[in-house]
Amino acid sequence: MEAKGKVTASNRDRSRKYLREVRSELKKVVWPTPRQTLSYTGFVVSFSLVIALIISGLDVVFNFGLNFIR
Repeated sequence: MEAKGKVTASNRDRSRKYLREVRSELKKVVWPTPRQTLSYTGFVVSFSLVIALIISGLDVVFNFGLNFIR
């Protein structure tokens, strides 16, 4: 029985194979251009702000409603 965490030739070979496969898969990735990245970032920030405004508006409405009930 091998000691836990012991580095063996088999483990090393599996690790190398895994890293080769990872590298191969990363070569297949279609990375966005800097312009696309900037565009997507702008969309995410804008969408986040809109959602924040909606949630803030609902908070104000519910707060007003609860204070009105008291």
